[in-house]
Amino acid sequence: MVKYKKKLKANPPTTRQSRPFKFNAANFIGSFFPSKPSLSEQYILDTALNSTGLNDWGSDSFLEGMRVLLDSSKKEAKLHYVGREFLQKECIRAVKDRLRLEKAVNDNPDIRDSSIKKPVFILGLPRTGTSLLQNLFFQDNRFRSLHYWEQIAIGPQPTPENLQNNYILDASIASMNEFRKIAPELLSAHEINPTGPEECNGLMARDFSSILFFMFRNIPTYLEWFKNKDMTSTYEYHKEQLKFLGHNFKGKRWVLKAPIHLLFLQYIFKVYPDAQIIQMHRDPLEVVPSMASLSTISRGIYSNQVNAIETAQQFLELTAHNIDQSILYRQTAAKENQILDVPYSELVNGTMETMKNIYTWLGVDFNSHTKEIMLNWLEKSRSKRKGKLHQYSLEQFNLSRSKIRNRFDNYYQTYSEYL
Repeated sequence: MVKYKKKLKANPPTTRQSRPFKFNAANFIGSFFPSKPSLSEQYILDTALNSTGLNDWGSDSFLEGMRVLLDSSKKEAKLHYVGREFLQKECIRAVKDRLRLEKAVNDNPDIRDSSIKKPVFILGLPRTGTSLLQNLFFQDNRFRSLHYWEQIAIGPQPTPENLQNNYILDASIASMNEFRKIAPELLSAHEINPTGPEECNGLMARDFSSILFFMFRNIPTYLEWFKNKDMTSTYEYHKEQLKFLGHNFKGKRWVLKAPIHLLFLQYIFKVYPDAQIIQMHRDPLEVVPSMASLSTISRGIYSNQVNAIETAQQFLELTAHNIDQSILYRQTAAKENQILDVPYSELVNGTMETMKNIYTWLGVDFNSHTKEIMLNWLEKSRSKRKGKLHQYSLEQFNLSRSKIRNRFDNYYQTYSEYL
């Protein structure tokens, strides 16, 4: 449960969280070696190639994004030693995943020949109930959700038997437990379930075109490149990954989720012409300060110099830009019945009735068994989240209700009946 506090004492613009001794010691020693760990393109590519023993990563589409990311991070992100180390590992892992995926599909050409039919995309501004909706779909085994561990690494091809039992999942759980020691405040602000569903930002990160890089680092040059990029190749690679991940789940429709897809509706429908989109809606007054808080916390893991006010302004502009672009697409290019609008309040206050309406729109039977398993999950989830608060205020980010309302005026006017 997220708790919005309007009168919390404002935090200073620059925040530094307390970290474990080993974390701080590594950063202190690393401060004497500002060029280490290496963030050079050649080092990352060579390391990935040598560690896998593979030499074919398929399309070179990812190289431009990797170069912009590395250059922007070195010049703008003010990363400390561990922050550079984390970024280096992320980049190497993404290239290794490309190499492993290419080998897998070359070894089994049937993967590329498989089709992705009527995928469901859950969209909406962050904090609008998209995670709740995603988890409800996760309870229905007629759908295929993207699991958290499938974002972490390309490993054994998923099967019904290994979805909840494989070495990558085990490593993910162990890594999450370690990460909890480093940044417990992040996991309080944003719950991550290693055995549950996850957004598909990680699939996009393997093409180095992902909002995750900006969420964890102040890299405005990368963001501008990302916002204006032709995302065709990224969504094509997104689809290729789904073919690999879903090959052993014939007949199941994918349910995918990521708020950033709002910015790229034209590419979703270009690559997935029969996609069905569920767009969640909520007052941006509840969205913007939460996102500012989450990103400030996230960036504090990678840098000791995080300006909370600057971060808030960036996410105010980004979220408003994304919604403006989605409105423009829907007004000029969207086809009838491609997108279903759902108010956050309806999903929260009338969950089962809302799910029944969504299933009807999708053309799927909302039977008593599905309703029962969703209700059971809801009960457990509410009990688990009780007392867990993510606290933030408008004031600590130099935000105001009028500033947010003015920037989202287009959204308020277009979707007033859903807010």
